[in-house]
Amino acid sequence: MSGKDKFSFGSEPNMREVPPSESAKLKFNGIPKMVETEWGEKYSLPITLISHPSYDTLPINCNWESKCMVAKELYHTYTDKKDTKEYEAFHAAYNNSTWNLTRFDNGAYWIDQL
Repeated sequence: MSGKDKFSFGSEPNMREVPPSESAKLKFNGIPKMVETEWGEKYSLPITLISHPSYDTLPINCNWESKCMVAKELYHTYTDKKDTKEYEAFHAAYNNSTWNLTRFDNGAYWIDQL
């Protein structure tokens, strides 16, 4: 083995749920995908977590895995191939923007580009 070979094992952490009435700031850093979990299929979005009420040390690279409507809409908007200016604009925003993810008292999520 040469000195440049490097090995890593394990899995990236998943973001903890945002507590109700709180929000988190994040940047997307990869292609969303579907994953099979012990709770069924979920949308998995690779992120860099910038702020979150349940973390003391940030930023951290992790995955946001969820079945929520926001994750579903992000996944489908990113992966549904369309050659339109709106599609290209979304990809640019997804890859280059900071986002605010809010969780309401009823458990629903909302995401805004900052």
